[in-house]
Amino acid sequence: MKKISLILLVLFTSLSAKAGCDFSGITFKTIQQQGNNFYFQTNMHMDSCWYYTFTAYSFTNKEEYKLDNNGGWTGVTFNQKGKYEVRLNVFNECEKCDTVFTIDVDITIFGKLGYSYNIGAKNCKYYQFELEDRRDKCTEYYYQIWKADDYINKLSEKEWKEVSDSALYFGYSFDEDLLVYYSKSSERTLTHEFEDSGRYIMLPQLYNTCTQIDTWAFKKLNVCVGQRTTSVKKLTRETLKNVTVIGYYDLLGRHVDYIEPNKIYIVHYSDGRRQKIMRTK
Repeated sequence: MKKISLILLVLFTSLSAKAGCDFSGITFKTIQQQGNNFYFQTNMHMDSCWYYTFTAYSFTNKEEYKLDNNGGWTGVTFNQKGKYEVRLNVFNECEKCDTVFTIDVDITIFGKLGYSYNIGAKNCKYYQFELEDRRDKCTEYYYQIWKADDYINKLSEKEWKEVSDSALYFGYSFDEDLLVYYSKSSERTLTHEFEDSGRYIMLPQLYNTCTQIDTWAFKKLNVCVGQRTTSVKKLTRETLKNVTVIGYYDLLGRHVDYIEPNKIYIVHYSDGRRQKIMRTK
């Protein structure tokens, strides 16, 4: 009888500890997606009792990876197709309890952006672009076209061919003077005639109005390559002691006048630096 009573006492103590943890107010959600780059956010705050970590589990590799914690949000790039589980691991040291919140990511579905284009047979500056029809009432379609800046024009042909999306994202200036075209409303197909030959980057984008998640990609274009010119306005840099903020931009490089809470933006400084920020309140 004493042994049974002891087991019941241990069980009751364990249940009491679990009952002391209230996880109901914790949120964990996807806030943005650009191609294979995903961003997640929680409303968790750490204190003497509560703490949390972000991890991602690959069902293909059977491995779990620790993700950076950027004050309540994290980002991860999935470079391999397959199914993943992004996890918010929550712990309470005072009550000795824990739980896990999960979000499933399927790169087989979201990893590719169905996109194609045709060049005019008699006019190499004439392009027809098309995004795949998702046949979804929530999906909207957008395009941006940017002319090459000094960074892109200085790349050799081999470097330009092999440069990664990440390098373009952080290396390109996104100077508004170089913005050639952007969609003012949803358009799945686009016909565009370039004024100048040269290198360009195209950013096709899908935006889901129901989930408010977008996905986009960098596409490199060589418009009438044989006639390419490289003259662009040269950017200047101020010394560090005189650094100022040039502007705030969203993740597609569009200038914004207001920073909305819980969204990631890029601050462009006069010394050329760019920094990702998020306003939480």
